[in-house]
Amino acid sequence: MNNCVIHGRLTRDPELKTYQNNKGEAGNLTKFTVAVNRRFAEETDFFDCVCYGKLAEVINKHFSKGREIIVSGEMQCHKYEAKDGTNRYPWSLNVSTFDFCGKKDDAPKSGRQDVPDGFEEIDEDEFPF
Repeated sequence: MNNCVIHGRLTRDPELKTYQNNKGEAGNLTKFTVAVNRRFAEETDFFDCVCYGKLAEVINKHFSKGREIIVSGEMQCHKYEAKDGTNRYPWSLNVSTFDFCGKKDDAPKSGRQDVPDGFEEIDEDEFPF
């Protein structure tokens, strides 16, 4: 069974996009990243998430950077070949359900509070996916 549940905060605003499936039908998808603190360490894990259809629209409408969320779904690997010829294996969570948690005004007001010390924000255009 492939089922993952994570609880954390969005690292950026969700990004709603449209796509066409193999049949040429249009649909919506939303991509976002959730930062999850480890239970017994001063470290954070980052999970790339994607959801489709009405779920994508709801998450895009009601969540923003810093908001707390619980999501569950299947982990999926999307293998690709990098420019240098090496194979890469990024994983993402294909979200099937979510829950609201925390208060709406609990989101950080400003600054980069979601980026741990020693890390820097990277431009998403540098990623091949």
